[in-house]
Amino acid sequence: MRVIRTFILRLLVNSAEPQALRGDLRPVPEGEAQPFADEQALLALLHRMASPAREAPPEGEKCIGNRSSPKRRKK
Repeated sequence: MRVIRTFILRLLVNSAEPQALRGDLRPVPEGEAQPFADEQALLALLHRMASPAREAPPEGEKCIGNRSSPKRRKK
């Protein structure tokens, strides 16, 4: 089963360091903002929040089942 998770990503730009990737990531519909200080921390957050270890998606998120097409019988 596929699960669609939605997040709000806020990027904070410091004019003194415009290349630095900082901000916070918030799961939707409700969730606490998780700050990150660099690209690796953002990737780690995304992996943790989108982990398949969660048995069911939080309320408001969609599950999309993988339905295989029915096998055709040979005539």
